[in-house]
Amino acid sequence: LRPGDVIQSEDSDDSKTSNDPITKRIYTPILLWSLKHKLATLIPAFGIAFASLGLLVFIPVTLFPSGGIQFLEITMELPLGASMNRTKASMQPVEDHLAYLKNEGVIDLYQTTIGNNPNAVNFTQIIGGSNTASSLVRLTENAPNNFSEQLRAKFPTTPEFSVTVSEVDTAGPPQSGLEMSINANNYGNLVIATNSIMEALGNIEGLVNVTSDISEARDEFIIEVNPIKASELGLSVRDVASQVNLFLVGTTVTTIKAGSSNKMTIQRGINEGTEDLDVVLKARPSEVDSLSEVKSLTISGPLGFAPLGNISNIVPSKGPVTISRTDSKRSASITGAITDRDTQAVGKIVETEIDSMELPIGVDVSIGGVFQDITEGFNAIFLSMGIGIVMVYLIMVAGLGSLRDPFVIVTSLPLAIIGALASLAITGRSLGLPAMMGMLLLIGVVVTNAVVLVYFVAQLRSQGYSVHEALIEGGRVRLRPILMTAVTTGFALIPLASFAASDSGLISAELATVVIGGLVTSTFLTLVVVPVVYTIIHEDLPQFLKRVWNKLYPNSA
Repeated sequence: LRPGDVIQSEDSDDSKTSNDPITKRIYTPILLWSLKHKLATLIPAFGIAFASLGLLVFIPVTLFPSGGIQFLEITMELPLGASMNRTKASMQPVEDHLAYLKNEGVIDLYQTTIGNNPNAVNFTQIIGGSNTASSLVRLTENAPNNFSEQLRAKFPTTPEFSVTVSEVDTAGPPQSGLEMSINANNYGNLVIATNSIMEALGNIEGLVNVTSDISEARDEFIIEVNPIKASELGLSVRDVASQVNLFLVGTTVTTIKAGSSNKMTIQRGINEGTEDLDVVLKARPSEVDSLSEVKSLTISGPLGFAPLGNISNIVPSKGPVTISRTDSKRSASITGAITDRDTQAVGKIVETEIDSMELPIGVDVSIGGVFQDITEGFNAIFLSMGIGIVMVYLIMVAGLGSLRDPFVIVTSLPLAIIGALASLAITGRSLGLPAMMGMLLLIGVVVTNAVVLVYFVAQLRSQGYSVHEALIEGGRVRLRPILMTAVTTGFALIPLASFAASDSGLISAELATVVIGGLVTSTFLTLVVVPVVYTIIHEDLPQFLKRVWNKLYPNSA
C-alpha cells in the first residue's frame, strides 16, 4: 500500500462518502497538502488563534449586556433643610417638560414624589427628606437612544440643586455601577482626596451621576471651649458641653401619660388614650439659628455666668451627614452610573486617573462595583474552563484508552477562539458572562468533532492501517458526519442569536453567537489541524525521540 491508498469495499457506505465530490476534489487535496507541510499548517492556524485575541480591543467587555431601557428615574436634591414647597417649586420645570414629552409620545407616563415616600422599596427614597424629589418615567418605543443624555443636558446640576438621571433596566439582570471607597487617617485628608477624585471622575466620558457621601456635608458650628475661662465660672469643658446640649437638643423633663385628663393635653388637641407624650425643655429654634445667637447663650456656674462666646471660640464648618469608618480609619464612598457599553474600558480609565493623582499621605483608594464583579465573574468562568478541560481529557483517556489521542483532541479547543471573538466583533455584541458561558459550552461541543475523527482513525489503525492511511481514510469518511453535526447545531442556535434580546440573562444572543462562531472555525480547522497534530504525536515525535535515544545510547538494544 502507498500513502493515500484506500482499503475498503466498493459497495460500502463509506466508499460512497469518500467519493463525494466535496470530499474528493476539495477536502482530500487540502488534507494531503497539510500532512506534507505540517509547520506551514500549524503555525498559521495557531498564529491566527493567538492574533484573534487582538479583537478584544474592538469588543465591549461588560458583566451583563444592557437590555432595553424602559424606565428612567429623575432625582432632584436640594440642600439639607429645604422646605417641601421649595423642593416642589424646583421640581416643577421638570414636571412641565415631562408633560410636554408625554404629549409628544416620547414617554408613556410619569410619577413624581416629593419628600419621603412611605411605600418606597428603594432605601435612598426612604431616607430622602423634604429636600428631595424624584420622578419615575416610563418610556415609549419612540424614545431616542440618547434620551437620558438629553435630559441631563436639559436639567444640569446647579449650586442650588443637583439633578441625576438614572436608567432603570427592568428587563435584564441587575446592573451595578462604580463603587469606590476612600480611607484616610483624618477627615481633612479624606475630604481633599474625595473632592479631587470627584473632579477627575466628572471628566470621564461614559460615567455619570458621580456622587459621594462627603458632598452631602451640612453646616455646623464647632465650639472650642477655653478650659481656663470655663474654670473661672467653676465649670469644666464637659459641664459647658452639657449646658449647650440643653439649649440645642433639650432634655425630657416629664411625660404626659396616655389617657390623662390634663388640661394642657386637651388644649393642644392631643388625642387622649393613644400614646405617652414627652415634654422636652430646650431653647426656641429661632434663638439658636445664627452664629451671634449661639455666642450669646448664657452659661452659668457656681462662680458666675458668662455668654458662650466669651469662654469659647465658635466657628462655622461643614460636617458629614454620616460618619463611616473602615479598619478604624475615616472612610468615604463614591458611586456613579456607567453608560458606556464597554464597562471594562471605563474601569481602565478610572484606574489610570486614580494612579496619576497625587493624593494626601495616608489615603487609600479601592475600586469596586461592576469592575470587581467583572473580575470575579470572569475568573470563575476561567476556573470552570480549566476544570472542564481537565475533566474532558480524563473522560477521553478512560474512553479511548490512550493518553496521546485525548491530547490531540484538546488541541482543537484554541481554534474555537477565532470564530468566537470574530463573531462578537462582527455583530457588535459584548463580551460578558453570557458570551463566556458560550465559550464554556464550546469545550464540550468542539471536542465532539475531534472525537468522531480520532476514534475512527484509531479503529482503522487497529485494522492494520498506517498513521497516514488512517488519517486520509478517516478524514474522508468522517467529513460528512462532522459537517452535519456542526451545521445542525449552528442552525439550531440561529433563532437564539438572531431574535433573542441581549437582556435575557445568561441564555442570550451573545451565548448563541459565540457558540456558532466557535463551531464554524473549529470545525473547518479541526478537519485539517487535528490530523497534522495526530501525525506529529504518533509518528514524528516517536521517531525523533528514538533517534535521540539511539544517539545517546548507541549500544542499547
